[in-house]
This record gives sequence, structure tokens and C-alpha cells, in this order.
Amino acid sequence: MSAQNTLNNLESFCQTKSGIQTIWQGKSGTYQWKRGKDTAIGLVNGVVRKLAGINATGLQIWVVAGSFKIEPNGTILRFTGLPKDLQKQLSSNISMPVIQHDTVTV
Repeated sequence: MSAQNTLNNLESFCQTKSGIQTIWQGKSGTYQWKRGKDTAIGLVNGVVRKLAGINATGLQIWVVAGSFKIEPNGTILRFTGLPKDLQKQLSSNISMPVIQHDTVTV
């Protein structure tokens, strides 16, 4: 397993649930992740944003909710808004985890 495999699993999960590869519905709202810079040793970092609302013109307002970090071997060290059990499933060797969660309407 590698960090890229974990990211592929995450993209598949989000695509299945929301139709967008970077958005999912968490316990306390709708979240979006964006990959940042990788470290020299292969750690994948990024930011997690939460949908705060929609303004009068219909523009979505996203605020920083936290961050994520994935080890080079694919293990998720931290991922704001993703339950621990889901993190473990996304880090596993399964190419597309079968997970029952609510769908997202954005």
C-alpha cells in the first residue's frame, strides 16, 4: 500500500458519495480536502475545509477545519472530519472500500 493508493481510495469514496472526488459528508457537515506539498520523505499533507454556508449570490463558503497527513506507506496519521474506522478502511489494501454513509448534496 502507498500514500497514492490511499488517496485513490479517498477520491473513489468521495466520488461515490458526492459526485466530486474531494468532497464528503461527515458527522458535523460537508468537508472538502485539498492536497498540499509532499515532504522529502513522502508524507502527503493537505488542508481540510468545511462548508460554512452559501452567500446571497449562491457562492459556497468554505472555512479551514483542519488538515490531513498520510505516511508514505499509505497509513492515515490524521484526517479532520473522517472517522477513524473510515480512515483505516481507506488505508487498507482494498481498492474501493464499501462504506455505508449518507450522500452529500452540495
